[in-house]
Amino acid sequence: MANNKRNKVRIIAGSLRGRMVPFGDAAGLRPTGDRLRETLFSWLQPALPGSCCLDMFAGSGVLGFEAISRGAEELVLLEKDQKVCAQLQQSVQHLALTRVGVHCRDSTRSNAIPAPASGRYSIVFIDPPFDARLHDKAIHNLISSQLLADDACVVVECNKRNSELSLPLDWQLLKEKTAGEVLLRLYRVLSVVEP
Repeated sequence: MANNKRNKVRIIAGSLRGRMVPFGDAAGLRPTGDRLRETLFSWLQPALPGSCCLDMFAGSGVLGFEAISRGAEELVLLEKDQKVCAQLQQSVQHLALTRVGVHCRDSTRSNAIPAPASGRYSIVFIDPPFDARLHDKAIHNLISSQLLADDACVVVECNKRNSELSLPLDWQLLKEKTAGEVLLRLYRVLSVVEP
């Protein structure tokens, strides 16, 4: 019973507030905690209504579900682990979500990112297993996809001890917070390069 409780995470605000999302055991899967998630979504709140979100390492799916709960219009979840992906599909059905696509894909591989119905992603979450060091590959694929909207927000979670990332020059750091070993950063993709 304790294991079952441990493998659930709660949506903390919005239309799905209080709903529990189960997740399976997989290497490196660690849902973002409530306090850090609350901080993140207070940062994102102005950008959420009507947004199109991509979670490149979905895991439990809680970041994406929280975004939908708080007003995002569309969500695409990418997850390479087959069992975790199946659990995500069950969660989407259980939560009765219609604007959510689940794709069992490795977001570090070329052409893994699907185009959303709305054309471009305005919010992207990049939170891979920390030990795998997949951030740079994911960021490269995201840029190569050419599916980022102008002024998109990109959220990156990493281990504070391994926080050096290869970032494009047009990504502006807006916010940063450390909680334990986790470093959370919010970037804005600049649509116009200032002279």
